[in-house]
Amino acid sequence: MIIPTLLILLTTVFFLMHVIPGDPVRIMFGEEMPEDAIEEMRHQLGLDRPIYIQYVNYMTKFFQGDLGVSWLFKVPVIHKVKEVYPTTLEIAIGGLILAASMGVPIGILAALKRGTKIDHTIRILTLYLYSNPGFWLALLLQLLFGVLLGLLPISGRSPVTSTLHRVTGLLIIDSIIALDFRAFIENLRYLILPCLTIGITSIPMLSRLSRAAMLNELGEDYIITARAKGLPERVVVYKHALRNATLPIITSLGGTFIGLLGGTVITEKIFSLPGLGRLLLESLTGRDFDMIQGVVGVYAVIVVLLNTIVDLIYASADPRVKF
Repeated sequence: MIIPTLLILLTTVFFLMHVIPGDPVRIMFGEEMPEDAIEEMRHQLGLDRPIYIQYVNYMTKFFQGDLGVSWLFKVPVIHKVKEVYPTTLEIAIGGLILAASMGVPIGILAALKRGTKIDHTIRILTLYLYSNPGFWLALLLQLLFGVLLGLLPISGRSPVTSTLHRVTGLLIIDSIIALDFRAFIENLRYLILPCLTIGITSIPMLSRLSRAAMLNELGEDYIITARAKGLPERVVVYKHALRNATLPIITSLGGTFIGLLGGTVITEKIFSLPGLGRLLLESLTGRDFDMIQGVVGVYAVIVVLLNTIVDLIYASADPRVKF
């Protein structure tokens, strides 16, 4: 299903970009540009060709690995994507670690304490977190930890004076490779607030799903049988119920990570991070067709690959699943 999925998504994006009102050439160069120069630029960019020819050329180049050249940045799209993508990936991984390490245990605890004050407190807290918009939470975190307490930086990805040699583009990993503990701490400080922003907004969903999955397993016949056999409660809960409850959690973690990768636009804008989300926003503003289609295409490939990996992990965790 990988090829049909990519074809449908890329086709949709291509035609949507061509029906959006506004002339991209005039947006880039202004209304004062002479009409003959506008037409010449359209010809150079291939925008004067029939739409079906533009479509065929775009799809052919994409599957050959050629995403075109950015009209705004004057560089190949693939180079710009490689430059900014590590930022988005680093934030998404950090947010997922935070959401999983807090959301899943909280959900399991709520299931084990079903109907108690702990359960009700957790449900109210997660509902409160879920009700807070991400941009509002980001501004509050900036105000509290950056402005009032002065503990963490509120913008940028690394110190201006940083001389860390970039190998992978993931600054935390590069700091470890270079055995530079000071750079590791500094880069981590810049990541904390963005990761908190997207991680906290994902905790409620993971918590509720973990609670539901755990309650579903605790009500199964094999759990009743295990308890009737006299097995210790910790064995019943952690060896039997929790193991089966993790199956839907695995799927939700994959979906959460995909959502985090595609949902960093506002976070990157607020924290002035050079990531894919911010790049996409700037490209949409400037009607940079090649960049928009390239970024969305990269997202599409990543989503398809991540879904495939999640399916494989799910199958390895549950021997009943066969492909």
